[in-house]
Amino acid sequence: MKRQDYFPTRIGDQVVWLRNFKNKLPDHATALGLVPAAVTAILLDVDNAIYGLDDYRGSLGPASTSCYQCIEDAMYGDTVPGNVMWMGFTPPSGAPTAVPNGCLKRVFAYISDSIKTAPAYSTMVGEDLGTEGPEVAAPSPTVSPIFTLRSTSGGKAEVVWSKDTFDGVKLEFDLGTAGMKSDVDLRPNYTLNWLPDTGTSAVIRARLRFIYKGEDFGNWSDWQQWTLTGE
Repeated sequence: MKRQDYFPTRIGDQVVWLRNFKNKLPDHATALGLVPAAVTAILLDVDNAIYGLDDYRGSLGPASTSCYQCIEDAMYGDTVPGNVMWMGFTPPSGAPTAVPNGCLKRVFAYISDSIKTAPAYSTMVGEDLGTEGPEVAAPSPTVSPIFTLRSTSGGKAEVVWSKDTFDGVKLEFDLGTAGMKSDVDLRPNYTLNWLPDTGTSAVIRARLRFIYKGEDFGNWSDWQQWTLTGE
């Protein structure tokens, strides 16, 4: 048995997790020896993550591609310059003070580097904070990813897959006359940055294999195909 990653995969569950972490962290901060200013800063990161995943995301329509990208930048874009910006429309009221992009990555880093390394940290503390997930059975050695293909607003192919307890996936693409392409994705979902020449179409194929504990794991999925048209 192993412990599941502490951050849920479903957006609604992520918001619940973040709210619990926000409420419980001040209760444990002194015992864990955390620096008060650092706790204040990380709680502001949490507030931005909650707002982005709940208030802002909940106001979007399915076609708001650029808005979904700004959520991605706010949560994980630590290399994107500038502060969090809620673009595309007038955002819902109650937005917290903006922080630099990548707020959720900083929360994860703080948990790993400051909370879990504290001498007073324990499984009991982690279960209260939500930083220790439930124990789950090891995956089957013959498991293979289940995924779907869909088009992005720019006409590219997007691979939609679920992370579950795995580190990520290895992807292989058969681009026909353009050859083969392989890549690794550690966070769903993956966009293939390739299109055929303008005015032409190509049938591509894709397959996935899980990565678990840093190594290839299980079986390759069956190939799936998709038609792309150059723009």
